[in-house]
Amino acid sequence: MSTMLRLSQQSTTITLTPRRKSIFLPRVPTRPFATTMTAFKPNTEPPKTVSVFRNIYQVASDSDKFRRVLWTGRNSQLVIMTIPVGGEIGEETHSVDQHLNFLSGTAQAIIDGGAKKETINPGDIVIVPAGTLHNFKNTGPTPLIVSTVYAPAEHKVDTVHDTMEQGEKLEEEGKDEPPEWAQDLHKKP
Repeated sequence: MSTMLRLSQQSTTITLTPRRKSIFLPRVPTRPFATTMTAFKPNTEPPKTVSVFRNIYQVASDSDKFRRVLWTGRNSQLVIMTIPVGGEIGEETHSVDQHLNFLSGTAQAIIDGGAKKETINPGDIVIVPAGTLHNFKNTGPTPLIVSTVYAPAEHKVDTVHDTMEQGEKLEEEGKDEPPEWAQDLHKKP
């Protein structure tokens, strides 16, 4: 059996023999994230237009921080997290909904203090309603990489926590609060 691989700037063609079937794959432009993680600056004012984050897996993989806010809107917030081997997010309960998208690594979800446990793998999405006690422990041999959306915002717009302990300390001290303009959903009509 032979395999032919032809690359061009516009497309990739892979031909497999003996059946001679070809697969045409459009070439995905390889442009870097709009700003590198070292130069990244989150928005500090309410966004006025669409934001595009290209290859969120790579963006999250490039961050070695426990928690980093990427974007904050009036009604939601995008955050990436890197949980070290053997580490955890930390048992917590939010007053907001949280949608977690597991990009790489494996974890154990621990819900309601251990009443329910689930194995989590790359590609899984877990939605945690406000008021639910939860934790995620990295059970794999590599960092656990997660993108998460809080609705509404949960953290200060420029939050970067090196460790879980640093994040917990700043939250306890009231130094990691979302801006007033991002708390619209926190207020009851």
